[in-house]
Amino acid sequence: MKKAASNPGQLCLSIGKPLSLLLAEVHKSSRNPQLRKAAAQMQEALQIFAQANQTGLSKSVKAKVAIQEILTK
Repeated sequence: MKKAASNPGQLCLSIGKPLSLLLAEVHKSSRNPQLRKAAAQMQEALQIFAQANQTGLSKSVKAKVAIQEILTK
């Protein structure tokens, strides 16, 4: 089996569920308070990204693409 080349500059999530749902699952099901807090912070960050995406806050094309990728993965 051949290993795929790793590209640290590219964010790639090979999961079937959106990131927001996965974070909600961690927040609801984890008993570890640090994990629950981290999930809540990441959910807040996703909301900020969504708002920035809707308002066109970022002028950088690369940043816009990255935000869109984060929101759709």
